[in-house]
Amino acid sequence: MGELVLDGVVKRFGEATVLEGLSVTIPLKGLTFIVGRSGSGKSVLCRLAVGLLRPDAGAVTLLGQRVDTLPERRLVELRAQVPYLVQGPALLDWLTLEANVALAAKGASDPARVEAALGRMGLLALRNRFPPQVGPGIRKRAAIARALVLQPTCLLLDEPTTGLDATAAGQVNEALEAVREAGLGALVVSHDYVALARLADRVVEVRQGVVGYQGPKAGFLAGAR
Repeated sequence: MGELVLDGVVKRFGEATVLEGLSVTIPLKGLTFIVGRSGSGKSVLCRLAVGLLRPDAGAVTLLGQRVDTLPERRLVELRAQVPYLVQGPALLDWLTLEANVALAAKGASDPARVEAALGRMGLLALRNRFPPQVGPGIRKRAAIARALVLQPTCLLLDEPTTGLDATAAGQVNEALEAVREAGLGALVVSHDYVALARLADRVVEVRQGVVGYQGPKAGFLAGAR
């Protein structure tokens, strides 16, 4: 399945240093929860992983490719293998859920892939609904389905349940379970420790710009942090 490797990564924004020589190796299989206090660099880590940010020092390697030295054309190809899903679902309100998902397959060029992705997310019965007609949990599932159309290796999800009520968050967590059942990996930036306890295979905690804990969920929950 490959891995994500950050080796001595430093990232600054102006005078603020967010990552201070962070080193970590994360297998791209199962569900890895990336946790830490607000501003600790969790989302920065994910953006570095797919070249949306460049490090000020150190190296970033994803699926065997040095992300921090790749040209933009190659980064676009890599992001199709490891899509990055922002906090909002980023759907087009004037298109149905099915049409939104199909955008990743360049329209209806591969309807079988669109159908499979909708089915994986439990959206076949809602395929003709528009985003304003469904709740936030369903919209997030449609965004994940759109990423699945790309037939990725792994997903990066930035705070997928932030701002959602319990019902919507549960729908998103069910979607994450479906991602794992499909044999894909996911890196999940999250403050949701209930979801972590239920879903995570491993945990990476970012603390003061470096890795404070890396290992199985059980060790993290037992206080080995």
